[in-house]
Amino acid sequence: MSLYTFFGCLLIAYGPILSIFFLYIAPNAQYVLLMVSSVAIQELCRWGYWTNVFQTVSGYGYALMSALVGYISLLVESIGPGVMMCPSCPKATLYFISAITTSLFSLMHMSWMMISFEGFSELPKTKGWLKVIWVIVSHYGASFATTLNSSTTVSNGCIYSIIVCLCIIAVSGYIVALSLKSRFKLSRSQQ
Repeated sequence: MSLYTFFGCLLIAYGPILSIFFLYIAPNAQYVLLMVSSVAIQELCRWGYWTNVFQTVSGYGYALMSALVGYISLLVESIGPGVMMCPSCPKATLYFISAITTSLFSLMHMSWMMISFEGFSELPKTKGWLKVIWVIVSHYGASFATTLNSSTTVSNGCIYSIIVCLCIIAVSGYIVALSLKSRFKLSRSQQ
């Protein structure tokens, strides 16, 4: 049963990010190189990327790095002889809840990168500051929500954690969609 848990959690945690890689990034060698470089020197290059393609790819690189560093050791433990149950949701394994959390954080990191780049390009306007503040506050909120997974005092804390992350993804996705829509209108008007 431990191998089933391992591969199930592996696909839950890394499925979305692997799908994006194989469908969008892998076919273009330039995107692959950009993704790898954005992991190593992301903070130095953040101001240098201003198109949505580069924002997405650098966000993907950060999401991949974060997902690998944050979850791989726990995933390896899932092969072991025992099972660790989630303290706040004793009917679910910690491996499964962490796999879902890793997957959600991967998507959040990608959208946060896009939103922060848009915000940086709009500074010092209020709209730019609001986007940058949203990224910082929602990142803290999502991170804080994951502490509910290990809480023994909050019943079903893992469910609340996932709901908070899904809400943050929904709002971030909406902000990204609005940004892409305005960029599309701007590029069409310039033609």
